[in-house]
Amino acid sequence: MNTMWKKCICAAAVMTLMGSAAALENTVKPQVTEPIAKAPKVALLIGNSYSFYNCGVHGYLRGFMKESNPKLSMKTRMITISSGPLSFHDMKFYLSPHEQDPYAHVENGRLTKPMFDVVIMQGHSEAATSDKRLPYFRKYAVQDAKLVREAGSTPLLVMTWPRQNKPADIKKIADRTIEIGNEAGVRVVPVGLAFAEALKEKPDLVMYQPDKSHPSAAGSYLYGAVLYSVLFHKSPEAINYLGECEKPLPPETAQFLRRIAWKTVTEFYGWKQP
Repeated sequence: MNTMWKKCICAAAVMTLMGSAAALENTVKPQVTEPIAKAPKVALLIGNSYSFYNCGVHGYLRGFMKESNPKLSMKTRMITISSGPLSFHDMKFYLSPHEQDPYAHVENGRLTKPMFDVVIMQGHSEAATSDKRLPYFRKYAVQDAKLVREAGSTPLLVMTWPRQNKPADIKKIADRTIEIGNEAGVRVVPVGLAFAEALKEKPDLVMYQPDKSHPSAAGSYLYGAVLYSVLFHKSPEAINYLGECEKPLPPETAQFLRRIAWKTVTEFYGWKQP
């Protein structure tokens, strides 16, 4: 093999490695990367309008579970507050038993088991981009994660997406959210990175509402697909499901978003493809 040919092969290998390493927009690496040990049966999702648009991301998640093979079953309680950061949510109250609560198994006024297997925390849309909001995002993510663990549940932190007219913000959102997730010792759910990956491949795909902030049906679908991938350590790629809220997606769009969700999650956590 001549020297020039060897140089070409080496250069190609380096470029491949560089391209692979730079595939996602984060530079900070997540510390909690292993799959959840056991498929959750009951989940609590707290957030704001980013989670309740298009009839709620829990509906999309339920759709993926229903069409999964084998079918998956998980009850999801979603509590959202319009424009609400994590500080608006009373986590201790949410995790406590209440009269007539079907998730609370109580004896002598005390829970006999945790109400939720997982608690998914979705913060304010500007929590990671606003220097004013960032300290509160950190404070309540760490504080709430501790409360969740003390209640016997597993906390997760959602990485949101940038505004449509500020795509470069994904780097700041990703790294700051991962830093806080690492400090809190929680899994970060890389929804924002999945948005970025989808738009890299299909820049014209409508992922936003006209306000350039809230998710379109495609955005909520991708959010749900990422949650499914993270919670169950399963690829959604083969699932024949097109959406919720009387907003079904074209099959090719749904298939594309399912692929992006699994690609992003496996690359983010460093999971091996089955």
